[in-house]
Amino acid sequence: MRPTAPELMAAIVESLERQVAPNLQDKWAASALRSATQLLNHLAIRIEREGRVLVEDNRDVRHVLEAALPRLAAQAEFFDLRAVVEKALSDPEPSLQDTAGLDARNEIYQTAVELLLRRPGMRTLDGSSVYESLRDYLHRRLQREYPLYFPVFTHPPF
Repeated sequence: MRPTAPELMAAIVESLERQVAPNLQDKWAASALRSATQLLNHLAIRIEREGRVLVEDNRDVRHVLEAALPRLAAQAEFFDLRAVVEKALSDPEPSLQDTAGLDARNEIYQTAVELLLRRPGMRTLDGSSVYESLRDYLHRRLQREYPLYFPVFTHPPF
């Protein structure tokens, strides 16, 4: 469908910058406009890439959680965490086209990751391999999400 959502947002940004920005005398209004254009530029990129990022991230974190599960099962002190991870892994995966479902699924996975990272004793579990695999996953996640934010947010928003 033309224009695409990113094309529409680019046209809005261009119009705001060309027609509105030069006529703003108030510094706060100009600042708000710059912030709005940055967010529109971010949204244009996010609309195009968010689904793919979520699919990749869900696969990655699922693999990390599946690998951690047997290690959690070996320690009675992590029984509650094992239950959280098992529940997260047991929910059905959404369709690859269901961005809202993929996002909800990702939130469930992220909750499990956060609980694991916050638990005392996780750094020493199984020679810290679980902790290291979680840290490595988070590094990969940052790399996946980087293009959603940069270069859009490299300019001052105010």
